[in-house]
Amino acid sequence: MNRIIRLMTSEDMPAVWAIQCECYQHILEPESVESLDAKRQASADSCFVAIHQGKVCGYLISMPWTFAQVPALNDPSCNLPADLNVLYLHDMAIAPCMAGQGVGQALFSAYQQAAKQLGFSRLALTAVGDAQRYWIKLGFKEVDLALNQQKVADYGGQVSYMYQDC
Repeated sequence: MNRIIRLMTSEDMPAVWAIQCECYQHILEPESVESLDAKRQASADSCFVAIHQGKVCGYLISMPWTFAQVPALNDPSCNLPADLNVLYLHDMAIAPCMAGQGVGQALFSAYQQAAKQLGFSRLALTAVGDAQRYWIKLGFKEVDLALNQQKVADYGGQVSYMYQDC
């Protein structure tokens, strides 16, 4: 398959947002373009898009964060915490027409490589909906966090904080 993985740019944000809306509307309220772009700007060297036939077909947004802390959704700013000890995978989505074609694995590989280049030895994420099974297959383990009710609701009601040492 002719596919390119590259760093995400501000010009990619409308396509990123459209994919997020298509993938998440049945699970949770999509974040605004401003919120997604704030996270990209906070860590431009760890956010990626997959390009197929000249179009964005998937994306991964990650940023340095603090282990066992979950970033706010839909925040128009992204202020990184002081204690940066994980590369947090905030969001990954693949256009449904590209599902099952290895786009997710290619984006995840770019994320793992970025973590190593940035000096992180741990990855973390918050799985929403039924995505927990996918992340377990990739070696993530669940951490039992006591999240406040509002944060759980913001993330769609079914959440699992997960990590992987790398």
